[in-house]
Amino acid sequence: IGKDIIIANKAMYNIYGKALRLAPTSASVMLTGESGTGKDVLARFIHQSSLRKHENFIHVNMATIPKPLFESELFGYTPGSFTGAARQGKEGLIQLADKGTIFLDEIGELPLDIQAKLLQVIQNKEVRAIGAVEPVPVDFRIICATNRNLKQMVDDHEFRLDLYYRLNAVELTLPPLRERPEDIMPCCDFFMKQAMRINNAERKTIDSEARKLLSNYDWPGNVRELRNVI
Repeated sequence: IGKDIIIANKAMYNIYGKALRLAPTSASVMLTGESGTGKDVLARFIHQSSLRKHENFIHVNMATIPKPLFESELFGYTPGSFTGAARQGKEGLIQLADKGTIFLDEIGELPLDIQAKLLQVIQNKEVRAIGAVEPVPVDFRIICATNRNLKQMVDDHEFRLDLYYRLNAVELTLPPLRERPEDIMPCCDFFMKQAMRINNAERKTIDSEARKLLSNYDWPGNVRELRNVI
């Protein structure tokens, strides 16, 4: 599928097959699954397989943005629009994704008031920066990811139902590593080669006893944990 994407498991292969069929469309995609299952890798794969592949891929991790800064980070602001604003203003991340793809990682962290504004941007295909009079047209593909139960968040009035349906045109759920044991050793070998190349190290191999231990471990941190262990 790709030189940096290692798959032996049939369910994962089917997910990437669906992603490949979805890639040329404009459908918004919701990626779900446990933390560390590779949602960011799949999002980038969809972008690189799409008609927008030569444009920007903007990865926004919602969990890392302080709540007071959500609006200015996503939508941008004009010069002097609020205390502490940069003198020249700032283009928002949504505008940077114009003609390309925006990947909203950890979408469940988005505050309700910003959810309403994001919905408006998606519906109207235009974004208004803080302090701006006129909105600016934007054209972007949207991919989201979460390890939270958004349906439950909708029931708990923590996530807007209308936005949920806008973002969740197609849902792809990545299985945890413990449910795809065939992928463990190919990933180990791949990360070993990668580590040797990055660290300019002499060639190393994983012996049979270690391979058995690695294969039998349940990897609660999924592929991210496996990479760190290697």
